[in-house]
Amino acid sequence: MGLKIEYKQITNSDEAYAKVKTLITPEYVEKFQVKADVKYDDAKKVVTAKGSGFTLTLCFLPDHCDVDLDLSFLLKPLKNKILEKIEGQIRKNL
Repeated sequence: MGLKIEYKQITNSDEAYAKVKTLITPEYVEKFQVKADVKYDDAKKVVTAKGSGFTLTLCFLPDHCDVDLDLSFLLKPLKNKILEKIEGQIRKNL
């Protein structure tokens, strides 16, 4: 179970994907002292970040962004707090 975040400032999935693609970079992820492999699927409009113990997937649909966060057993207690932070960042930019 993830999040469904409606677009507020952006009008479609193409704009949203392009904006997030410029924001979520390997350098941005490193600011949080987390090593992650960030991949972009332009055809499907999906951003995936995989690291030790987690996988974050952002899927850009016509009117909203689906956020899915898969955490290892040890990180599961932090899931709500992490999703809150992610949701705040996405809402601020989309």
